[in-house]
Amino acid sequence: MTKKIIGMGNAVLDILASVSDEFLKSKNLSKGSMTLVDQEVSNSILKEINPIKKDSGGSVANTIVGISLLGSSSSFCGKVKEDQLGDDFVNNMQNTGTNFLCKQSKNGLSTARCIIFVTPDGERSMQTFLGASTTLDESDIEENFFDDVKYLLIEGYLWSSESARRAIKKAIKIAINKKVKIVFSLSDFNLVKMFRKEFFNFIKSYVHILIGNESEFGELFQNKEEEYFLSENLTEIMVKTRGEKGVVIYQNRNLKTIPSVRVKSLVDTTGAGDMFAAGFLFQMLRGLDPLTAAQFGCKMASIIIQQYGARPTKEILEKLL
Repeated sequence: MTKKIIGMGNAVLDILASVSDEFLKSKNLSKGSMTLVDQEVSNSILKEINPIKKDSGGSVANTIVGISLLGSSSSFCGKVKEDQLGDDFVNNMQNTGTNFLCKQSKNGLSTARCIIFVTPDGERSMQTFLGASTTLDESDIEENFFDDVKYLLIEGYLWSSESARRAIKKAIKIAINKKVKIVFSLSDFNLVKMFRKEFFNFIKSYVHILIGNESEFGELFQNKEEEYFLSENLTEIMVKTRGEKGVVIYQNRNLKTIPSVRVKSLVDTTGAGDMFAAGFLFQMLRGLDPLTAAQFGCKMASIIIQQYGARPTKEILEKLL
């Protein structure tokens, strides 16, 4: 029986809306950019748009859903409020076969949302309110979450929240006791730059599998130590994604390069890293070796970049298996 995986990350409901260029200008939104806003601004915008699609989002949430759609037992731990958007997020996760673990908050910040404005030229501009996702705390983590679990996947984005760091600390303690392996996603170059020392110490002490892209690895290791890191620390495998240049796998003091999968047409790179991680971890859960798992991850990434949006359908993924 294949063991389970748990993902911890920001729970952000993606809300897609079709708007005109004039609408963007009237709201001082820069085309193609992502802007963080407070709840008041986000609520005001929500009243003026007609959503055409709502989807549960967030980097690790996307990865966990991808693993669920491939057929493995997957759970997600993130924080949403007991409001309409929170209900939409939970329902959406459950509809993909993903178990949503954390109780919705009754008070405090509203559910996080990323409003994605699509203009007639197909360009995507985003406005994000992080809301309740930043309030994940140790009280949300329960020991029984980790029964029969092989991997705990943690999102680097959580590091910007003090309460979420407490939740991570508790989850790590339980994982160690239950012999669950820790997977850590670096998430973002600027985040690595901001928390480099903390990330480095955390990874070498607790992380079995590290996943990140080329720029994140460069910032973490300052292009000096990555080749020797595995021989001196707990980490067993490092996975460095490099876009069209493929993926580098570090294991047992060796590195291997896996080529990317050629695609007919590049449409949207959103979610490519998340789906690579989904394919990679799905095969690792099944007991395959890291190189074979990375090859499958590249196939997953190649599918998502040929469509709009961060998630493929179950029907498309079934063709890979």
